[in-house]
Amino acid sequence: SRRAGINVTMIRVSVFGIAGAFAGAGGLFLASKIATANQGAGTGDLLMNSIAAAVIGGVSLFGGRGRTWHALLGVLVISSIQNGLALEGVASPVQYMITGAVLLATVVIDSVTRKTQKSAGRA
Repeated sequence: SRRAGINVTMIRVSVFGIAGAFAGAGGLFLASKIATANQGAGTGDLLMNSIAAAVIGGVSLFGGRGRTWHALLGVLVISSIQNGLALEGVASPVQYMITGAVLLATVVIDSVTRKTQKSAGRA
């Protein structure tokens, strides 16, 4: 992209600035909805579940491939795992461990698949 004349540094800084502005606006909306400022609001396993859903759906952590529908499929898988474990009465820390293990297995499979494709000259 640099060869095409695009100022990558400016684009990167502006994207982070826009993301920060949206995060700030989201915080204001949340604070106005719950009528108080709570530093614990928004914490939990949301970030891990978001990344896990995308990765389990087939979006590569190493870049280059992924589709929205695949990420939505990953959301269904993660939701099914969590709902099933909750229905079985599994403790919350164990649910985190199982979700993490599924995420780790998916990343390992993705990494091995990438290495295999790269050595075969298909990546």
